[in-house]
Amino acid sequence: MIAPLLQLGLLATLPGTVRIATPRGETSVPVRFERGAAVAAPLLASPLGLVLVIEGARATVVLDGVGFVFAIGSPYARVGSRFCQLVDESYVARDTLFLPLVWLTDCVPRVFGSRFRWDPVAGLLTETGDPIAVARDTPRVAGMSTTATPVSVLPPARPAPVLPATVRAPPNPLTGLRQPHVVVIDPGHGGRDPGNPGRFFPKGTTEKDVNLLIARLLRAELVRRGIAASLTRTGDTLIDLRDRAGYCRHECDLFVSIHVNAMPAGRRAPNATGVETYFLSDAKTEDQRRVMQMENEAIRFEPTDAAAMEGDLATILKDLQQNEYLRESARLAELVQQRVAGVHPGEDRGVQQAGFYVLNSARRPAILVETGFSTNKRDGAFLTSALGQRKIANAIADGIVSYLLDLERKLAVGGER
Repeated sequence: MIAPLLQLGLLATLPGTVRIATPRGETSVPVRFERGAAVAAPLLASPLGLVLVIEGARATVVLDGVGFVFAIGSPYARVGSRFCQLVDESYVARDTLFLPLVWLTDCVPRVFGSRFRWDPVAGLLTETGDPIAVARDTPRVAGMSTTATPVSVLPPARPAPVLPATVRAPPNPLTGLRQPHVVVIDPGHGGRDPGNPGRFFPKGTTEKDVNLLIARLLRAELVRRGIAASLTRTGDTLIDLRDRAGYCRHECDLFVSIHVNAMPAGRRAPNATGVETYFLSDAKTEDQRRVMQMENEAIRFEPTDAAAMEGDLATILKDLQQNEYLRESARLAELVQQRVAGVHPGEDRGVQQAGFYVLNSARRPAILVETGFSTNKRDGAFLTSALGQRKIANAIADGIVSYLLDLERKLAVGGER
């Protein structure tokens, strides 16, 4: 994550155009600043030979046989099983796809190695004649492949940061944390997937809207406390379930997915109330299976093979039995649940476990927070109020900070041995 952020600092000095120099000549492309720094994808077709395919809320950009998959409205690009964090989001305006400039200046050079070089001072992207070098798991489009020498697309997944025993960074005055941390926040559902309709939500408001509002507040609160945070979606966009937690693999410490619960129609529906927090494991109870099925049904909105997802999930759940992140996810869920239950007007429904698709690709501690029931009148009013959303976001942030403080203490003790 550090490289894109530094890149943004340099981009502040750029003029309104970026130059692209290739063996075919030099071209100037205007940079737009409507939603961060971005360039129109069609203007890159000629100088770079891009091929662009847009399918609903997803755009695939093929550069020299390598496919970059953008979820429109999300600040990430997927390259095979790897992700580039882009800080700014891709978006569509005036029937034109705009790509974050940092994709061009940071992600492309990392994927292609020495093939592309970015000069931030000159605002110049240069394509050389060097042989292409891309990762072994980078997708190549049929009929467009080139000879490749495998290298890493992105830095390998890092262990949790550890300071040398002799070095003690000063604590953050707001949190007491001494190390940098990165959190990925996932506002559940989005786009053509509204989530549950929200029986006691105002007319026109659905689960996806409440999830995004709480997630935005959570991001702002974490940033205020000095913790880097990003969203899997920043607008009304559908992100594939298999991609969401995948954003938390490299420069990331933990993953939090925000959702709203609901009961099926019946006598129990109006009475169920409160917050519960899940981590990824086998569902043990009927209620856990109900919530799992409700959230996993979002896969019907995606062009994904559900059977393949279920097979992947079964394998991951089996592997989790020996995985350190099972224990860490349970601890994170416990701390977040304690804090949110303390501010919620409904019941404390405790820590739960279930096999959620949205958590199955995380390689870090990952939880899913069901922030209340849209089928309960009191919960519905709380979840759609500005005060209620702020209380939930601040409480989740409190739980995250508590977890990270525990983590730093464990690392410090381990480093002293």
